[in-house]
Amino acid sequence: MPPAAASSRRSTQSTHATHATDDRESRRFRSSFPTETPDFRSGSWKAGVPGPSEHLSLLHRTTLDALAASARSGSKTGITLYFDDEDRPAEFRRYTQIFREVQVAARALSARGVLAGDRVLIVLPTSFEFVISFFAAQRLGAIPVPSYPPAALERVEMGLDRIAHIGNHAGAEWCVTNKALRPVLGDLGLRIRSLRRISCAENLLEGSARDGHAAQDDEETVFRELPPLDAMTSLMPCFIQYTSGSTGNPKGVLLSHENICSNIHAIGQAMQLTRKDSVASWLPLYHDMGLIGGLLTSIYWRLPLALMSPTAFLMRPSRWLWMFHNHKATLSPAPNFAYALCTKRVRTADREGLDLSSWRLALNGAEPVSPRTVEEFTTKFGANGFKAEAMYPVYGLAESSLAVCFPRPGQPYRTQRVDRAALASGHVEPSDPSDPNDMDGSVTITCVGTAVPGHEVLVVDERGVTLPPESVGHIITSGPSVMLGYFKDPVKSREILREGWLWTGDLGYLSEGGVYITGRAKDLIIARGKNYYAEDIERVAETVEGLRPGGVVAFAIYDEAAARDAVVCVCETKETSPEARERLAALVIERIGEESGLSIEEVVLVPPGAIPRTSSGKRQRSLTRERHLKDELLVRKTGKLKLAHVFARSAAGLLTLLSRQVRGSRREPS
Repeated sequence: MPPAAASSRRSTQSTHATHATDDRESRRFRSSFPTETPDFRSGSWKAGVPGPSEHLSLLHRTTLDALAASARSGSKTGITLYFDDEDRPAEFRRYTQIFREVQVAARALSARGVLAGDRVLIVLPTSFEFVISFFAAQRLGAIPVPSYPPAALERVEMGLDRIAHIGNHAGAEWCVTNKALRPVLGDLGLRIRSLRRISCAENLLEGSARDGHAAQDDEETVFRELPPLDAMTSLMPCFIQYTSGSTGNPKGVLLSHENICSNIHAIGQAMQLTRKDSVASWLPLYHDMGLIGGLLTSIYWRLPLALMSPTAFLMRPSRWLWMFHNHKATLSPAPNFAYALCTKRVRTADREGLDLSSWRLALNGAEPVSPRTVEEFTTKFGANGFKAEAMYPVYGLAESSLAVCFPRPGQPYRTQRVDRAALASGHVEPSDPSDPNDMDGSVTITCVGTAVPGHEVLVVDERGVTLPPESVGHIITSGPSVMLGYFKDPVKSREILREGWLWTGDLGYLSEGGVYITGRAKDLIIARGKNYYAEDIERVAETVEGLRPGGVVAFAIYDEAAARDAVVCVCETKETSPEARERLAALVIERIGEESGLSIEEVVLVPPGAIPRTSSGKRQRSLTRERHLKDELLVRKTGKLKLAHVFARSAAGLLTLLSRQVRGSRREPS
C-alpha cells in the first residue's frame, strides 16, 4: 500500500489518510534556508531552494560531465592527496590533469575490450588511480563497481571472499587494481565466473594494453574511438554501490547519474556552499560517504579536495585535523567514531598551533550520533577554534544515493532527552533533566534535520499511514535521489520501493527541528513483552570503562530451555586477565540493568576487530549473532601457510584468466 501521505499529490487516494490534508502538509519537512547567498557558487540560491517534490535545476547531467566541465574551466582547483607514508610529500593534481588522464585510461580500457554496460570492479586504495579508473570506466559507458581491497595480508582471505561475492553478483568481466595487489587478486580468476581480465591502473595511465602477458594483448587488443561525451545520458547507471548495511548480506544499489547529481546538488544547497568552501576527507572512496560526499561532491561543485586514506587517519588521527589547518578546509564528512577517536588519541602536543576555525560543517553520519562524543570533541578542540555550531549530524543511506536529511547550517545541533520505556512503546515523552533519578530511565536522541531540497521525508506506520509528530514509526523518503533498485534483485527492490517511496528500514519520529532517528526496525529487541533498541543498549554498555568505543553489539537469541528470547551483548576489549574480564562482564550487566531495566543473559568479551563491520564501519548485528551461534566470533587472520596458498591460487587464477582470453572471441560494441 502506498504511504497515505502521498495522497496530497494524488487526491483520489485521500481515503488512505487518517489526518486532514492540511495536517499532513504541515508535517512535510521542506528545507527552509535563506533565499539568497551572495557568493553561492552556482547562483542557484537566487531562485530559492526547492521544496518537496519540486524540480532541482542540476548543473550537470552526469558526474563525467561535471569532471569535464571542471577541466574545461581552466580552474586551478583540484585534489591534494596525502600518502600513508608521512615522509612522502602530498601530491596535487588539477581537475584538468585528472580528466586528461581519464581519457588515456579509457582508451587503454577500450583496447582491452571494455564496452558500454560492462561491470568493472575497481579494487584500489585511496589514490589518484582510483579516481581515474572510476571515471575511465564511465567514459566508456561501463559501470564501475567499487570494492575495497584486503585491508592487510593477515586478513586477505576474508577480503577475497567479499570481493568474489560482489564480482559474481555483479557479473563483473573486468577488474582494475594496482601492481601491488594484482599478485593476490589473481585468485579472483578462479572465483568470479564472468571475470575476463585483471588490469593494473599503472598500465592504464601509461596507455599500455599490457598487463603482464604479451600473448593476451595480441589476442584481445581492439582499438576503438571513445564515444562522444554527450552519448552518456542522465538515466544511465553511474555505478553500483554494494552495501551490506547492519542487518543483511551485500546488495548492489544501482544508481543512475540523475540519482547521484540530484543528491549532490541537494547536498550543496542544504549546506549553502560558497566559493570559500573546501573539503578534507579520509573516508574510503569505495564507500558512498567518501565517494559521493567527498570526491563527487567536490568535483560537481568544483571545490578543492584534500584527501587521505582511512589507514593514514587511523594511524594518526591528528593528520586529518591538520589538513583543515593547512588547507583552511571548511567541510568534512565522517562517522561518529572518527570524532571519538580524535578525542581519545590526539594528544596536547599534537594540537599545538592547530587552527580549526575554518571548519564550518563537521558532518557526522553513517552511524548513531553520540551526544557524549559531540560534547567531548567540541570541548577538547574548542581551544583550537572549533565552533560548537559546526557539528552537523546528518542522515542518509545508499538506497537514496547518500543524503536524506540535513540540518540548517550554523545552528547548534538539537537533542531531546526522552523516556526510554515510552520511546520503546512508540511514544515520545520528554524526561526531566533536573531529576537525577530520571536519567537512568531516559535516552538522548539527536536531530538530523529535515529533508534535503527537492526530497520528502515522512514517518508512517506499517500500513503507510502518516503518524502525528512525536510518534515513532517507519521513516520513508522520496525524490530524485532514490535508487533505480537493487541490481538483479527485483524481489528485494519491490519490498523497499513502494510506489515511489523508499522504506529506509529505520525508525524515528518528527519533532522540533526535524527528524530524530531511534534505531533500525530489524534490530528492535523484544524481551518479556517490551521493546528495546539495540543501539540504546549498546550506547549504555559503551559507557563501561575498558570496552572499546563502538565495539558493542546487542541482539536476542531464543532460549529453548526458558522458552523465551535471551539478550546477548558482544563487547570488544583489550583486557586479557580473567579477573578483569569477569569484572567487565558484571559491570555491563549492572549498567544496562540500571539504565534500561533490561536483564542481559550473556556478555561475550572478544578482542578488538572480532565484530564484523560493513565497508563504512557499521556494526553488522545479524552477522555477529550468526557467528556467535556458530562459536566463530574470532578475529579472522590468514596464517603464513594459508597466505602461501593464497598466492599459489592467485597465480593459478591469472593463468585461468589468460586461457579465457586466448579462447574467447573479440566482442564488438552492441
